[in-house]
Amino acid sequence: MSQNKQNKRLCLAYAAGPGDIVGTFSYWHKGMDDPNQVAVTYSSLFFDACRTLGAKGIAISSCSRKERIATEQFYVENLPKGPVKSGIAFHVQQVRYVIKIIMIVVSKQADILIMADSTGYFFPFLWFAPRSLQIVPSLHCTLWPKSRESSITRKIISFLNRDLFSRRASAILCLSEDIHRQLLNITGNKTASIYPFIPHYRKELFKNIPPPPSTLPFNLLYAGRIEKEKGIFDLLEIAFLLKQAGNTTIAFHLCGNGSEDEELRNAIVKKGVESIFHLHGYCQQEEMFGHISRSHAFIVPTRSSFEEGFNKVVAESILAGRPVITSSVCPALDYVREAVLEVPPDDIPAYLDAVIKLSSCRKLYLEKQIGCKNLQEQFYDPDRSWGAALLRILNKMAHG
Repeated sequence: MSQNKQNKRLCLAYAAGPGDIVGTFSYWHKGMDDPNQVAVTYSSLFFDACRTLGAKGIAISSCSRKERIATEQFYVENLPKGPVKSGIAFHVQQVRYVIKIIMIVVSKQADILIMADSTGYFFPFLWFAPRSLQIVPSLHCTLWPKSRESSITRKIISFLNRDLFSRRASAILCLSEDIHRQLLNITGNKTASIYPFIPHYRKELFKNIPPPPSTLPFNLLYAGRIEKEKGIFDLLEIAFLLKQAGNTTIAFHLCGNGSEDEELRNAIVKKGVESIFHLHGYCQQEEMFGHISRSHAFIVPTRSSFEEGFNKVVAESILAGRPVITSSVCPALDYVREAVLEVPPDDIPAYLDAVIKLSSCRKLYLEKQIGCKNLQEQFYDPDRSWGAALLRILNKMAHG
């Protein structure tokens, strides 16, 4: 190793997906968590790691709000991908964006690039990244919907990514056991070293949440994107069936926005369930905690066609002391089963039955509440966070 190489300050790069990384950095630089997020953000944990190691940091997101900020230690940029394409154009867009990321971090002399899977495809690194740039994929979503056979397109992408996961990557950050199993499947059990992590939270954020209300209606909370694949129309059908049965003791509250907002609002009126099915739109942190405080349980009806990640909402419901109704489509189930009423994926009658059981059986509800308390500490443990896993990877690299 040359003298110049020995004296060079370590430079870490992070491609973070679609979040507003400039906004998060601005809060982090003031010693604050991003108030728009409930979990500790992965980008703030990246900044922490750079500070711990005295490394320079380059952080790039595809947030549509184009902006950049630079300090002596950090370069942070929101670099939009542009309008989402479809068909072949979508895949070309993903590849081009990753090539752009490679060009930026190489020009800034990064030593290691950590890239979230929501940034784009990984296989371009095999063709366009210099060998001197070490790659650490950060996988937050399943590689294909776990309850379904992988599509032809997904099989091709998995085939193209295989050598990166097995040979080119220095290590892999992995959010769930479902992702781990799929990695082993496509690489023939020959992946780079895998470092697991789970979402991380501040205990003080949840300590003042009151217990669930003792009055009716029984409020079920959904928090997430308003998209068909997230199961929002399944929730609407459940509400309609309850109304038909004359059950007015259960209400649904949906927090979030998405491409199906208008269609869902029209369908609510058409089904005549306005009194028990409420859309609240996107909620800032304080408003979100208000809805959590008024809730009795969460429901996460993600459909099997969706490549679900851990789904942090499941962890947040546990931390709030609220049981969850969901299916095996959510990888988080492996970590919180004791507090979950599990149903088969995409099964509306089973979801309906679970909703009625949880709202009407006090013994079952209390049993799941106790499960919540038993499971909370894992999400407060910094040693299980993404940042801790990243530091373990970097320390191992430093020691050869």
